[in-house]
Amino acid sequence: MNVIQTFRRGGILKLDLHTHCMEATGMVAYPSIDLVRKIVKRVNDRGLDGIAITEHDDKEYGFRVKKIVDKSLDSQILIIPGREITVKEMGWAEMVELFLPNGSTFRFLPHPSYPYPGDDGFEYDMNLLQGIEIGNALHDRQINKKRVKEISKKYNLILLKNSDAHTLDEIGSFHNEISLEELYLFTKYSLG
Repeated sequence: MNVIQTFRRGGILKLDLHTHCMEATGMVAYPSIDLVRKIVKRVNDRGLDGIAITEHDDKEYGFRVKKIVDKSLDSQILIIPGREITVKEMGWAEMVELFLPNGSTFRFLPHPSYPYPGDDGFEYDMNLLQGIEIGNALHDRQINKKRVKEISKKYNLILLKNSDAHTLDEIGSFHNEISLEELYLFTKYSLG
């Protein structure tokens, strides 16, 4: 992570917090250094400081990519491992979990109303979450933005815009300008 660049922007980072890099690179469960270089190049080309890798039901891929970036590449990008899971307690809705550098877990609702059009997806325990997507490059037309803002205010959730990239070209098509400290603060608030 480029500390000087982050410091100059007051700690604000450009982050895409919802990507599927394993799907974007051909479903290779154990990424090679060359594959990770392609991911890093795309992140750099988009002008991002980092991404969260949030494969469906698989957190290990993100940790593998992070390890390669941290140990083998001279890269200044932040990789946040995560996963997108289906949660029974949330009416079988999907939830994204991000495993942050300080050891905490930040959770958010991705693409409200998808995959169930007409259901705004808010009929479950929102207290499990710290954020909600108001923008999702793949499902943006299905999101009721007015309703998302109401829910965000009611439950004190961070509003997020992410790519939900399933190809390398989609990475960073939507992103957030946010600090890690803000994500940390919301996890602490949520956990009491």
